[in-house]
Amino acid sequence: MRLVAFEDLKPNMIIADDFYGVRGEILAKRDTAITERYIESLAKYEIPFLYIFDEQGEGIEVKCSITSGARNEATQNLKMFYENIQSNASSSYSKYLDKCKKSVEAIIDDVISEKIDLYDVFDIKLIENYRYQQPVNVMLISTIIGKNLGFSYMELYEMGLAAYFHDIGNLFIDEEILNKFEKLSEQEYEMIKKHAELGYKFAKEKLMLPMKTYLAIGQHHERFDGSGYPYKKIGKDINRYARVIAIADVYDALSSRRRQRKALNPAQAFKAIVEGSGSHFDPKFVRTFFNIVSPYPIGYTIKLADGNVGVVNKNYVGKPFNPMVKIFKDKDIWLKEPYELILE
Repeated sequence: MRLVAFEDLKPNMIIADDFYGVRGEILAKRDTAITERYIESLAKYEIPFLYIFDEQGEGIEVKCSITSGARNEATQNLKMFYENIQSNASSSYSKYLDKCKKSVEAIIDDVISEKIDLYDVFDIKLIENYRYQQPVNVMLISTIIGKNLGFSYMELYEMGLAAYFHDIGNLFIDEEILNKFEKLSEQEYEMIKKHAELGYKFAKEKLMLPMKTYLAIGQHHERFDGSGYPYKKIGKDINRYARVIAIADVYDALSSRRRQRKALNPAQAFKAIVEGSGSHFDPKFVRTFFNIVSPYPIGYTIKLADGNVGVVNKNYVGKPFNPMVKIFKDKDIWLKEPYELILE
């Protein structure tokens, strides 16, 4: 299995994982052979990458029990709940909230029962679905960090809910501002910044959630040095869950493509978090992030300094910059017999 940029897709490659559309429909189905017509059909969705089976990715498996199907279900549940809120159908909040809670519980159960201690998958998002897919990813990363910090099940559940709903306040911000391509004016940016407090107030008034969950929703943009918003809290005065979610949120946002900007690659986003340790982020939590999030996801194609090209096939806890890579190309020469190399 290998992660391939959309522009590098070729006929006869085999799709290695289901990829879902805005409404939860399957756009690209596992084990489907790619044709020119298929590529043309998918192009309109602006998919940045796809996992495919090919000779270079042979024997490489992305091992994560949080399947694309489970993520899609959590994404669709959140979308339905948000649409319900926007339609002011408060009588059915509890119905959709229960579905969202079950999604959080299911992912936490998988993280715990499947002993997921390392986040080294690449989550592919549709631009149109970013609002609903990103919180699912933030929940997953936050949960893995929390597990490695020794959080109890209840703590993981409270934090998971906060991560899942961390941007719920954006429902009360003008869509034109949220979707603006150009640089925001100072006034528009100030309006965007209100989403954290709006989310806190809405969750506290309308949703039956644990108190610590409300606090984390309201404080996920606070920064360790006091430079965040909305309350300018410093250090450990910031809710503990919010300090974890801040790391997961920024990492996933930086590595996601938006209409306004291109995504950083995972290694660049990883570096931004590490460089923010002690200023933007809690150093203790960054150390845990460093140990359990891989800047080189399994299946990721990487070009080495010597010009060789390979695909990442294994990562190690605590050694983010030392993955095992299957080298299949020596500069411009395709190798008949690829070999494995641990990066030093």
